[in-house]
Amino acid sequence: MKPAVNGVRVREDVWKLATWDDTLLWYARAVARMRQLPIRNSASWRYQAAIHAYLRNQDPLAAATDSLPSLSHRRRFWNQCQHGSWYFLPWHRLYLGFFEQIVRSHVVALGGPDHWALPYWNYSDEGNPQAKLVRREFRDASLPDGSPNSLADAKRGQTPSLSQQGRQTGDFGIDSSDTDLGCLLTVPFRTGRFGVPSGFGGPRTGFQHSGGVIGDLERVPHGSIHVAVSGWMGAFETAGLDPLFWLHHANIDRLWEVWLGRGSQFQNPTDPSWGAPSGTDFDFHDATGAIATHTADEVIDTTTPLLSYRYEDISDPLATAGLAEEEIIMGTGPATLVGASEETVRLSSSPTTANVQIDPTAITENLAALAEGEPQRIYLNMENIVGAGKASSYKVFVNAPADDPEGASHYAGLLPMFGLAEASRRDDPHGGSGLTYVLDITDAVNRLKQRNEWNEENLKVTFVPKQREQDGEGPQVGRISLYYR
Repeated sequence: MKPAVNGVRVREDVWKLATWDDTLLWYARAVARMRQLPIRNSASWRYQAAIHAYLRNQDPLAAATDSLPSLSHRRRFWNQCQHGSWYFLPWHRLYLGFFEQIVRSHVVALGGPDHWALPYWNYSDEGNPQAKLVRREFRDASLPDGSPNSLADAKRGQTPSLSQQGRQTGDFGIDSSDTDLGCLLTVPFRTGRFGVPSGFGGPRTGFQHSGGVIGDLERVPHGSIHVAVSGWMGAFETAGLDPLFWLHHANIDRLWEVWLGRGSQFQNPTDPSWGAPSGTDFDFHDATGAIATHTADEVIDTTTPLLSYRYEDISDPLATAGLAEEEIIMGTGPATLVGASEETVRLSSSPTTANVQIDPTAITENLAALAEGEPQRIYLNMENIVGAGKASSYKVFVNAPADDPEGASHYAGLLPMFGLAEASRRDDPHGGSGLTYVLDITDAVNRLKQRNEWNEENLKVTFVPKQREQDGEGPQVGRISLYYR
């Protein structure tokens, strides 16, 4: 465990820690202590998870003896997670910050160090062949002293076979499509009109929202890791019960720092309605139980007394890629709808293909509207995806032949269905309109053009589930649309 410097603690890469390093040992002890507290206690494990989301009928740890906080208290402090919103990153940063503070208070109460900091799980580290695996400290039934291991006490795995495999080897089926860091190329932070471009951090919304376009970082690797680990991690209401959740979100928070460090184009919103909006305060409890209210502009610098942490490594993993300026995913021209599906598309446990008729005239008009020298980019929108239960992530391919529906040159991106059920329920704080994803398919289209496999009058979109073992009916895509910008 690295020492704090001037009060600033270090969040370390979990895979660079020794087996049962003190960071993980004290984390396990603190989690066990938190789980002994009643759910109405803001320093308890279940209360912290409920801040993200809570439904009584989906609480796997519910007990008849539970005494919940008052309804007014729950409305203010529970079910607060921000998704499909430009508040996704700042809200979760505060959420993790106060969680870390609370865990540290338990660590200190147990006789541990006062500089304990939450580690992060860098599953995208291509230099570590084990990076995509779950470490043994989150799988072993016991601590080194033989006492129960609270870090392993969580449901994980999309299927019984993956659950068993994961417990034994740490392999829950996470692959490079789940850990891709293409989001780091996306400029700007905020999603544009019609979701074009999708943006790094999500669309402008109010604090309480009913869904929006999922930003690139929230899509992959955020949502994809939630779906891949699955179990409790696979739903808003139970995700925070898994000790891995917090390491996963520490990495997402770290990637925000990586993105900001890529260059002058990579900037947070300057709109006052993001930084310090009226009526959009984030309410939490600190380690003493006192109410703590803050706004997005207070969390930009992680080393201030409010947060007091830094990451062990925020180097740019794409720094050696030699990207030309035009390859950065941005664009300032108008977005033009050039085609859209006419019917909803029902996905299943088998590949599903839908056709989108394209208007070539609209493409030409969009190109004419671009500034001289500005590259034309192409966006594929999957709008208002709804469904019940937990679903697989879906790989998306464009113009793939029937005999090779998963050809690499046709790959467009991944759609993780994290939050599908919540976004589909009209009575849910996040619900009603479903999930909406935007994929920048410019590179895929350029590859197809080079192979003479691009058709500017018709687009075939194929959805292939990563996990073929699914229960019930698959998700339904409300509309598939194609935009040029």
